[in-house]
Amino acid sequence: MMSPVHPSTDELDQVVRRVAGVNSLYPAGPLRAKVVTATLGALTHRLPAASVVVRTQGADGVRVTAKIGITADESAGEVSRRVHDAIAAHLRQSGDPAVAEITVIVARIG
Repeated sequence: MMSPVHPSTDELDQVVRRVAGVNSLYPAGPLRAKVVTATLGALTHRLPAASVVVRTQGADGVRVTAKIGITADESAGEVSRRVHDAIAAHLRQSGDPAVAEITVIVARIG
């Protein structure tokens, strides 16, 4: 039996960016991860790629967090629902067996 191919966060970034009403995407990782990434970048004189949409695998399934900016003429609730649904559809298509949580955070409107 083949194991599922899990989507990379780069693929999820693109899925979220294509949703109508999304005009920006922000790093959704925890503050500790951002600090470690910045510190490593300073030590190595290279800026590591920041994960924007965060995907983790837990015992109860996949958890995805996206932090978005939306256009001012859109409803935050509607855009958030579209982002949630787009992520869920992408995860299903990629073969992820269980989705524990999809979190969409609206960081900016305008």
